[in-house]
Amino acid sequence: MASCTTFPTRWPDPVSSSGPAQTPHISSVPGCLCPRKRVLDALEAVRDTLKRLAAFLDRDGVIIENRADYVKSWDEVSFIPGALLALQELACSPLAVVLFTNQSAVGRGIITLAQAQAINARVIETVRAAGGRIDGSYLCPHAPEAGCACRKPAPGLLLQAAQELALDLSRSWAVGDAATDLQAARAAGVRGILVRTGRGRTQEARLPALGLGTCPVVDDLPAAVKLILDRIESYRITTR
Repeated sequence: MASCTTFPTRWPDPVSSSGPAQTPHISSVPGCLCPRKRVLDALEAVRDTLKRLAAFLDRDGVIIENRADYVKSWDEVSFIPGALLALQELACSPLAVVLFTNQSAVGRGIITLAQAQAINARVIETVRAAGGRIDGSYLCPHAPEAGCACRKPAPGLLLQAAQELALDLSRSWAVGDAATDLQAARAAGVRGILVRTGRGRTQEARLPALGLGTCPVVDDLPAAVKLILDRIESYRITTR
């Protein structure tokens, strides 16, 4: 496997990288040109440009097989063909790789939160053992009727990840096998891709009625990763 460069998941505060941010003592006069003000402005601008792009990945139906009765134990986990190789390829990119998953089996009382987290941890462990990389994992345990802000199609998981990992949502991508994944992406300002694995083939027909008809639809995670990396490379070339 090709050697990869690792990237930080969070960027230090522009004033202090240790401890809480300090309030600078600078002039409040409009148009202040004092040296420290210029330095602080420059550092803030640099931090904005250093925000990392991300590939948000749904778990069930994208990385592992979906189950109508929910994934309740490790024995029920089956990786979708090609998913681990696709994650290996993403690991050699500058993108942050972030899982965002609804696990309503917890809210429905089918499994406990600890069980859901243990399954998720083993999925991540397996991805890493295969040469992949997961920089963040965000899980909604609530049942649909809970009305939470984190269950997709709400964008809460994406917004939380963006805040904690310093991500640029406007240039990031989300891959899912359901319309709700794409709705969450759109609500967060992220570009969505539907894969035909999992529930994707049946969900594809719903997209136009939901205003998602322009979202790319591809066969699987390897095809989605190729699309993302090609688009990023195209953007990099056109902005040189």
